[in-house]
Amino acid sequence: MRKKINLDFHETFQPEFPYISKILGLAIAEYRGNKFDISSITGIPTGKEKGKVEPHIKYAKLMGLIDYSYEKGTYRLTATDVGSEVRRQDKYLHEILTAWLCHYCISRPKLGAPQWTYIVRHANMGFTSDISPEFVYSGAQRELECKSILDTRKAFSVVKGSYTGGCFMSMDYLRWDEIISFVEKSEQIELMFLYAFALLDSWNILYPDNNEITFPEVMEKIAFGKIFGLNDEDTDLVLCSLEEKGIVKINRQLFPITVVKTASKKEIIPRLYNMLM
Repeated sequence: MRKKINLDFHETFQPEFPYISKILGLAIAEYRGNKFDISSITGIPTGKEKGKVEPHIKYAKLMGLIDYSYEKGTYRLTATDVGSEVRRQDKYLHEILTAWLCHYCISRPKLGAPQWTYIVRHANMGFTSDISPEFVYSGAQRELECKSILDTRKAFSVVKGSYTGGCFMSMDYLRWDEIISFVEKSEQIELMFLYAFALLDSWNILYPDNNEITFPEVMEKIAFGKIFGLNDEDTDLVLCSLEEKGIVKINRQLFPITVVKTASKKEIIPRLYNMLM
């Protein structure tokens, strides 16, 4: 069973891709050491009580790039298959595709950071319905069992910062001021194999025993459109593109329409960056 993620794992530090890139580099080398060793090697600041090393190890894991174990003050870092591919294709995490990949992973059901999962999959009411920060805080306090609104605000401060001025800003996914609005997108060809990865990965998490799911399950449970800012029509276009590439098969003879899985997540990982110009 996965250990529950504390909402304050970030210690109020936003994710920074230069630091995550350095953590990933150590994970590729299967590095072992304490937070002070890691700080010395990478230049990521840390202290006895607080610092950016440990939050960024956790961010790298939540973004699907690394795994780690921790025992007696020592971290053992290893790269995931996704992390290894990212390292090969985008060492410094500069590509917008990498930002979208990390955005997807940190908001994954069951495996992501609770506050990202909540804002992307649950608080998100679509493009025509702006929401207030207070709506997010009150809902999250209840759903995520926060002790107080103050704790909830603190937990979501890093989410807000990551999209409005931080590592996810280039995606233009949401705007957050007096209101929160989600930005509608169209199909992005360069993200095609990321779409495939996200669909199959969430499918494995939520429907591990099902080879066929319905279009409403893709939209509502997997929340595919919410993740990438797509409406129902554009989600259907993406699924058609994935069908052309042999990744899914769409059965339009049934009601509701169903989607059949015809490829595996493992097959998709080496192709993540294939559509970049």
